[in-house]
Amino acid sequence: MGLARGADHRLDGAIKGMLAELAELGSAEVRARRLAERMALVLQGSLLVRWAPPEVADAFCASRLGGDWGSAFGTLPFGLNQAAVVDRARVEV
Repeated sequence: MGLARGADHRLDGAIKGMLAELAELGSAEVRARRLAERMALVLQGSLLVRWAPPEVADAFCASRLGGDWGSAFGTLPFGLNQAAVVDRARVEV
C-alpha cells in the first residue's frame, strides 16, 4: 500500500486513517469487520492507482475512499470520466 502513497490524496487519507485505526488495539476486536473492510478498500485503491487506467482509479478513490458517495449502489460523485470506465468494461463483439 505504501508504494501508492502520493498518487492520490484520497488514498493517502485512507491509508492514514487505516493506520490510525490499527494503532488502537484496545477495541480492535469490536471493530474487526470494519477494519478488515477498510484494509480491503485501501489495498484495492493502492492497486488501482498503480496499475489501472487513471479514470478507473479516480472513480474508485472518489466513490470508495473520498467520502462523496450515496447510499445506493452505483452512485458516483459528479465530474468523473464515467464513459471511460464503462468503455473499459464493455465487451466487444
